[in-house]
Parts: sequence; C-alpha cells; structure tokens
Amino acid sequence: MSMERSRRARFTNVAPTAGEFKVAVLLAGLFFFLITPLVVQGGVAWAASGGFALPNGHLLDAYAGLLHGHFGAGLHRGVADTLPSDAVMWVLTLLGEVLVLGAAVVVGMWMRDLTGTGSRHGLATPTQAAEALGVPRLRKSAAVIRPDLYARSGRRTPVGSK
Repeated sequence: MSMERSRRARFTNVAPTAGEFKVAVLLAGLFFFLITPLVVQGGVAWAASGGFALPNGHLLDAYAGLLHGHFGAGLHRGVADTLPSDAVMWVLTLLGEVLVLGAAVVVGMWMRDLTGTGSRHGLATPTQAAEALGVPRLRKSAAVIRPDLYARSGRRTPVGSK
C-alpha cells in the first residue's frame, strides 16, 4: 500500500524541477535571441514602408543573409530597399537583444518565485519563525535547528570533520 501511495505521489507533483526550469528558460532564451533580428527588421520595415514584413517562407534565406551581415534577405525587393544600412540595423538589433535579455531575466525571476524552485522556497524568515514558535523556544532548540551554528559544547565530532 505504501508503494502505491509513493507512485501516486510521483505523478501528482507537477511542479517543475530546477533542471526542467533551467532547460525551459534556456530554450526560450535561445528562441527569442534568434527571432529578435527578424522582429527588429520587421518593425523597421513597418516604420519605413508602412507594413510589418517578416520573411514568410524564406526563413533560411533570411538567416543566411544575417550570417553574412546583411538584412533584408527573404523580403520583397521593395521592402528590403526601404531598410536603413546594415550598421544601423545591427545597432537596433543589439538594442532589441538587450531589451529581450532584460525581459527574460525579469520573467525568469518571476517564474522562479512563482514555481518555488528557489533555494529558500518554503522556509520561514527569522521573524516568521519567532512569531510562530516564540523566541524562548527557538533559543532552546537552536542546537537542533542549526547544529552547524549552535552545536553544544563538549560534543564529540565525527572523525575527519571539523
């Protein structure tokens, strides 16, 4: 019966582990890093020609152009001609990447706090512990709560440790 309970417990805990959280954040970051130059290109094309332009159907051509340092590959000729010089586009892309990175850090920290994957999730603050248990009880139990800080004097330490 206890074996069945442990199986059930494994499948009911749906909170992401710290490793899953890191992988999800890295994959999302990679996606946004790769899509930002195209979004900046589309936004600049919208400002210049009045239409948001993405390289629909020509994604590989667009990334090949970016790898060679040129924007506008994979876009219609009229839209590509309205784009400013490649140097200006790279500066705008760099600003876009910084903005995306900042947003990713904020969202990642928010998600970490929301899902509880932080190292202190579920731990009471010293003030909360004092309110719940009372200061005299905390002082009396200090050696049990934090044996690394409040070890009783005269206790033998295991061989090989401090």
